[in-house]
Amino acid sequence: MARARKTDPRTSHEAAREAEASGRAATHREICFKEVIQNPGCTAAEIAAATGLERHVPSRRLPELRDAGLVRNAEIRLCRVTGRNSMTWYFREEAS
Repeated sequence: MARARKTDPRTSHEAAREAEASGRAATHREICFKEVIQNPGCTAAEIAAATGLERHVPSRRLPELRDAGLVRNAEIRLCRVTGRNSMTWYFREEAS
């Protein structure tokens, strides 16, 4: 499920394969998914801060969860961590 774009360098593709093979990507997806269920409406940076994950991890794993139909994006709002407008994340079954 971890992925790299076709235009990314070979090292990105190798890193994506290694993240899946090691189980790290799956663990990170699970952490992000649980945080979305417990605290819907957070941004990726807020999820990173709440879970102790590195800032980039939810930004990579949340779209994978969205593609799997488990989470969805909702409103854009000012992130409490970055101070920038950011997408928010919700469990797929929650009302819009």
